[in-house]
Amino acid sequence: MSTYRKMRRQARLARRSGLQPMMVINAGEPFPETLGVLLARWAWRYRSELAPAGVAAALVAAAWWLHHTRPHWWPVLAVPTGVATWAVALFGARWRFPTLAERVYAAVTIYVGGIWLSAATAVGPFVPLLRESLVIGGLILSVPWWAHRRRRAKVALECKLQAWPDIAKVIGLAGAEVMSATVDVWGWRARFRLARGQTIKEVTAKIPAIESGLGTFRGAVRVYPTPDDLANRCEIRVLNMDPHAGSIPWPGPSVTSITQPVALGLFEDAALCQMVFARLHGIFGGTTGSGKSGGLNVLMGNLVACRDVVIWGIDLKRGMELGPWESCIDRLATTPRGHRQSPRVRITSFRGRFVKTPRRVRTQPSLRDRYSRPRAMLTHPASRMRLIAMFLAVARNCGDAPVRTWERSSSNVRSRT
Repeated sequence: MSTYRKMRRQARLARRSGLQPMMVINAGEPFPETLGVLLARWAWRYRSELAPAGVAAALVAAAWWLHHTRPHWWPVLAVPTGVATWAVALFGARWRFPTLAERVYAAVTIYVGGIWLSAATAVGPFVPLLRESLVIGGLILSVPWWAHRRRRAKVALECKLQAWPDIAKVIGLAGAEVMSATVDVWGWRARFRLARGQTIKEVTAKIPAIESGLGTFRGAVRVYPTPDDLANRCEIRVLNMDPHAGSIPWPGPSVTSITQPVALGLFEDAALCQMVFARLHGIFGGTTGSGKSGGLNVLMGNLVACRDVVIWGIDLKRGMELGPWESCIDRLATTPRGHRQSPRVRITSFRGRFVKTPRRVRTQPSLRDRYSRPRAMLTHPASRMRLIAMFLAVARNCGDAPVRTWERSSSNVRSRT
């Protein structure tokens, strides 16, 4: 501890040296950050873009250490490289590499990196040929990484989630924390932990405010409960683009048997909407323009590819819906008379004994006329309803799957009827 005399002596020495005492008054701000801190923050912010440089630096460090300590290991390194390349190429879909291009890129990157490490272990990483090949190969393999859509979307998502505390405070959800976030084909989803007293109903009521805070378009935010069904958690899904805004190209038939699930379309999370029609009844319902005809055409395109299906159709629009599929349909009724006759023929066919062949379903004609109905019964509405009910009951027992479209009438139409 300095005494009074030492302090006076130091002050005299300072005055003789030309130093003058001064006092600095500021607002309490910290000192400027050092260059190392700024570089570390910059590297952390752009860590995704700098990942190829980090991998190359790790390869150089590992090769330098192996070359100076265990240079005879270079043949051993080729074995795990080949195994890892083979595993990623074949089973990469289970390890977050869903597309073929991603699996090929990962396999090529692992193979090139492993071969370079093996060669650098034997002769050293700073040999001119290996040094130049690392730089050129690293730049070539970095281009697909920098241009990858999912990586760029993940980086943009991280930037948005960094601003979530401020957004939550403004929209009235202060205290809500982000637990996890993932990026999918159409957008992203995140799981949130709500503050005490907040529920999913409050989050649902603030969907317009969340859309405004995140800068998305109207109708892009969905709020769902979490699978664990906890009251203080929720899942928010944000769509960057609406997958149902336009038509989706049909990739072709997805089944070869009626016992397989038929792919009818895509959900909002890009998952397939699949349904098994074996021993089930199906209906396409909705208002005008909701996609009933499109769904029916997708179903017909899959049914005609099934080898164990015989299609019968009734189209009272004079064949406007099923007319293009007439060459693939065994029986098609496009008039009221044919519509009245088709249920009777179908029921009498169901009552027969089936002999299945690879191309058709054949019945014995000795049992066909036993259950025929008079024409007057088919014209009466109540009789027709009973006949249709009987038709559906027998169809269920025989494994048949009737499918029809139904249009829900609007409020204007219901008010006039």
